[in-house]
Amino acid sequence: MRVGFFQYAVVWRDRDANLSYIESRIKGEKFDLLVLPELFTSGYAYDDREELLPFAEDLSSSPTVKFLTELMQKCGGYITGGIPELHDGKLYNSSILVGSDGLVASYRKIHVTDYEKRAFTAGSEVIWGQCQEAKVGLTICFDAWFAPLSSILKARGVDIICNSANFGGDVTPTIIPVRALENQCFYINCNRVGTEFFEGEEEAYRGESQIVSPDGKVLAKADNKESLTLINIDLAEVNHPAFGSLIAKDFESEHHKYRVEIQAEGL
Repeated sequence: MRVGFFQYAVVWRDRDANLSYIESRIKGEKFDLLVLPELFTSGYAYDDREELLPFAEDLSSSPTVKFLTELMQKCGGYITGGIPELHDGKLYNSSILVGSDGLVASYRKIHVTDYEKRAFTAGSEVIWGQCQEAKVGLTICFDAWFAPLSSILKARGVDIICNSANFGGDVTPTIIPVRALENQCFYINCNRVGTEFFEGEEEAYRGESQIVSPDGKVLAKADNKESLTLINIDLAEVNHPAFGSLIAKDFESEHHKYRVEIQAEGL
């Protein structure tokens, strides 16, 4: 299976420019699954909810879903990344998974940061989508810090976890290999690069997108520059990591000793 990420400097407040740039960079490429950054149509920096509303989309009539569907008809694979979603008057930081037939799945970020809470409502549902032979779980940035979320995806049989991100600190890149290893699945994290202004201060995004094997081995990792990275992976390695198999032949039975659930807010 050919998978990868496209980390780039998202154009602030210009959906069309971002979509056109993505098309120009991946046109002619062949892949099965490609991961884009979080909020790749709008940028991440904002002062309040009203600033994001012009870029928020109803997924039933989303211009981004339509554009990516047509793009995947040329590339033959699936693409995932984050956009602002507007549903029933609520704004969500959402990840979409799109193939040549349209929207496959959408996920609303469960773990929103304090900064995001000024605009976004937290989601509450764990989501995965089928991409040909692979089950693909969706998470967004800060979600990677919470092991129970990836554990639930593991229990649902995902082969790959895709994490779209916007981070500048050095902690998140160290978490990704741990999440892959503890769940014996592939993990693709796509962070963005470039800078944005937060309350008048310029902040830089770290990049360092990576693809990690079920053994926790980093198969590909970018630096802090734009990078379109595609590699081939073998799904047969899921649940059968080389090193881990020396410890236990049946990891899945060990995982089934636990039942992890999400508790609704306010309970």
